[in-house]
Amino acid sequence: MDEHKILLDGGSGTLRRMADFGVNHREIDTICYTHMHPDHTFDLIPLLFSYRHDFTVEMPRTLRIIAPRGFHSYYDKLMEIYEQWVLPEGLKVTIQEVFRDTVKLGNLTIECNHTEHLDHSVTFRFKTGGSELLYSGDTDYCQELIESARDVDVLLLECALPDSMEIEGHMTPSKCGRLAAAANCKRLILTHFYPPVLDTNILSTVSKFYNGPVELAYDGMEVEI
Repeated sequence: MDEHKILLDGGSGTLRRMADFGVNHREIDTICYTHMHPDHTFDLIPLLFSYRHDFTVEMPRTLRIIAPRGFHSYYDKLMEIYEQWVLPEGLKVTIQEVFRDTVKLGNLTIECNHTEHLDHSVTFRFKTGGSELLYSGDTDYCQELIESARDVDVLLLECALPDSMEIEGHMTPSKCGRLAAAANCKRLILTHFYPPVLDTNILSTVSKFYNGPVELAYDGMEVEI
């Protein structure tokens, strides 16, 4: 069976925290970006820079990027600034733009669908024929996300703000509970916390709407799917 090391988004500090927990960034062969906000993409340049200057990185190699519409343009603009300093010889970067599409990586199927955050935002549902995981990225409560996450084994869902600070384009604990219940996911893992939401009882609020298991993600967390 083909094996892939996939990074889901990667904002500033991602590589540092990977190193802290012994996760080898040299093994990454695929990156899935949900949208182009900097807190989800800014460690792409440090990753490429490390490939250029770390002589233990095996070359030649391919880095595959699966990302929303517009990523080609985004990447080209980054290369106008950084290419001579970050792209090593022997590295091939391939970009596949997606919206409502299906991508095959060996035995892995990735279903990509739109969600309500930015016009280009996408979700990723990973399927191997057994258990499945859906990663929302940044999102608001919407019907398409409910359908994308329908009956999924693990729903990795953003929970950015407390209910008292609700804004368009992000989730709150109440929204998370309602969406998990509507999608009938088997397990809910919440992530992408802004500091104010951590001062509230997230689990208690979510449990008013969703009766399944709920966890709060943390750096270094390992999840078996």
